[in-house]
Amino acid sequence: MTTPSTDSAAVLALQRVDLRRDQITLLRGTAIVALGYGVGAALQLTYVFAADSPAWASVPFWSRLASNIAEVAILVGVLAAFQAHRATRVWWMVAFVVSASALASVGRFGAQLLFGVHDDPSAAVREAELVSGFILATISAGIGMWAMATRRVARVRTRASTRNAVHVEVALKALEQEEIRVRRAVAEGLHGTLQSKLVLVDARLADVLARARERGMGDDDVESLVWVRTELDETREIDVREMSRLLYPDRLELGLVPALRALLGRIPASIATRLTVSDAVRALDDPTASSLTVSERLLAVRVVEEALTNALKHGPASSLVVELDEADGVLHVRVENDGELYDPAVAGTPSGTARLGMRLNLVGGRLVLSPGAEKGARLEAWLPLGAGAQ
Repeated sequence: MTTPSTDSAAVLALQRVDLRRDQITLLRGTAIVALGYGVGAALQLTYVFAADSPAWASVPFWSRLASNIAEVAILVGVLAAFQAHRATRVWWMVAFVVSASALASVGRFGAQLLFGVHDDPSAAVREAELVSGFILATISAGIGMWAMATRRVARVRTRASTRNAVHVEVALKALEQEEIRVRRAVAEGLHGTLQSKLVLVDARLADVLARARERGMGDDDVESLVWVRTELDETREIDVREMSRLLYPDRLELGLVPALRALLGRIPASIATRLTVSDAVRALDDPTASSLTVSERLLAVRVVEEALTNALKHGPASSLVVELDEADGVLHVRVENDGELYDPAVAGTPSGTARLGMRLNLVGGRLVLSPGAEKGARLEAWLPLGAGAQ
């Protein structure tokens, strides 16, 4: 569990890393652009313009290049000394760029005098060198500052997107856990409280029925009471139990495979069923140390339930095959039946399957309903694993 002091230290460390990266982006971008300008200007003055001016031909290329490199070093050094990478407002950025460019231009002119590019320059030459050096430095530093600002904006947007994605994932996991809690509570209520009350009602009806016969109640009234008692018994034994299983499948706490075996065990004996589980899924669903969360098991069981419902409703199917496999952190659930060939053109919109597909999409999975190889239908689901905790 993190503490406020730990969080603050982490934030400060991240801010230092961000500032360091901003500084590298600014200085590196500025240096590359300024050095390119400097080398190009030295080559142009030495080998192009010198052909029309004999005075320029006497100045060595390396002297011009050295003075331009000096300007680049001064420009980068001043930006680093001013800590221009900390600027967040446009006018501060402009001020740093202008100040550093002015100092770099003066330094370049001083280097030109030092390296013998100019011996006794006139006022016009001096102004031209200072202005040209200032312009080149301003362009270079401006590009470096733009690169830094662009990187900063991209970083903020990326982190905002990441935070939003994390918030959505946390909210989704919270909803999943709440759904499981409600399902379990309602299932236990149906299986326990409601069934207990129905048992008491049945016992009371049995007592009333016995006294009614002793008192000579009419056969029609007795038959009505018997019918009511029979309906209540069927409701308790079938409807309530089935509803409880639909809300929270049997043996789900034990694992995905036990829950599916219990589900397939309720299929009519006239329909052959086969459950194939890969070694990878068996390792994940190990009862002693299961890696599957309850929400993942529940969603996988819902896929199989939907496929079984469709097979029984749109059959008749004589066999059902359920296959489970896992690869690259994704659980693959495949259910195929041999009923009538599924034709999407005439089958209409499968509402239950569509809702289940939307649920899988929320967790990054997908659901595909397609015709079988020769007959029947195939329902396949891909469910990413390990995204949450139980």
